[in-house]
Amino acid sequence: MNNRINRSIKVNKHTVKNRIIMPALVCFNWGDNDGFETVDRSDHYGKRAKGGTGLIIVEATAISKDGRLSDTQLGLWDDDHIPQFERITKHCHTEGSVVIVQLVHAGMKAIGNLVYSSSVVDIKDKRCLESSVEKIEEIKKDFVLASLRAKKAGLDGIEIHGAHGYLLSQFTSREVNRRKDRYGGSLDNRLRLSMEIIQAVRDAVGEEFIISYRFGVNDPTMKEDKYFAKELEKLGVDILDVSIGIGANSIVAPVGFPFSNITYMGTVIHKEVNIPVACVYGIREPIEAKYLLENNMVDMVAVGRGLLADSEWTNKAINGESVNKCYHCKPCKYQVDGRTCPRYHK
Repeated sequence: MNNRINRSIKVNKHTVKNRIIMPALVCFNWGDNDGFETVDRSDHYGKRAKGGTGLIIVEATAISKDGRLSDTQLGLWDDDHIPQFERITKHCHTEGSVVIVQLVHAGMKAIGNLVYSSSVVDIKDKRCLESSVEKIEEIKKDFVLASLRAKKAGLDGIEIHGAHGYLLSQFTSREVNRRKDRYGGSLDNRLRLSMEIIQAVRDAVGEEFIISYRFGVNDPTMKEDKYFAKELEKLGVDILDVSIGIGANSIVAPVGFPFSNITYMGTVIHKEVNIPVACVYGIREPIEAKYLLENNMVDMVAVGRGLLADSEWTNKAINGESVNKCYHCKPCKYQVDGRTCPRYHK
């Protein structure tokens, strides 16, 4: 039987063996304060690779210690972090998966008493400053250096995190970005930092290294987002991994659309570009992924909690087998410590 899930797809020069992505899912409390794992990530990601997943995106990894979203977050701000990613790469490659790492600066969502954003923001128990031009240059350099470390670790690429209200989303958002210089005001100015980072990374890592962009929809009309997606394509981004940013909560999917509003955003961006586009959010059953792919709504489907609940999710989806379902614990135990998840297996 023809199964669109099992069709390969080209991402840059790399052939991804099927259309399922494991999106970046932070393993909270699986690391120490210095960016090193305390729970084996090569085993964690390797199981999902063995389970057939075509593209593995390693969890949000900090480009600098002051840009962390958690004090136990993985880091790539130091060469000493490289070996843990080498182990992940080796395990995933052995199972035939393409593997990249998501790089992030949390901006005003970073831990610590002093944080930086596109503009001054009033945050409880924190002091948030507008990033100076010198700070911006430092952040750009940190993204480049982290990308070079990812390449040295053997990873196939990186994903730049421009969603979920983190730093780059704070720059692209007209709700947060109140700057008066070349990084604020007009749409092109607000997009400038993301674009400059992508260009600097590409210049450093070469043409065959995958650059994915975690695309955060910011505009409730999606007009700005459609423009941004096309600009990213022109710049040479290889894949858009679409989620939500700042200011898009009012977007409502059309009546009859069978998935979430966030999934709908991905299907809209898919129509605007010719590079692969992935959608995400709440897609837990193979029949849902098949529907999106068979109706040409997206190119790839990111399955998050489904893959946490069942490391063999992709193979089972391809073979028409039932999967272990996420229990939808409230609150999600994985977001505190994945080892407390009822589906966790060592």
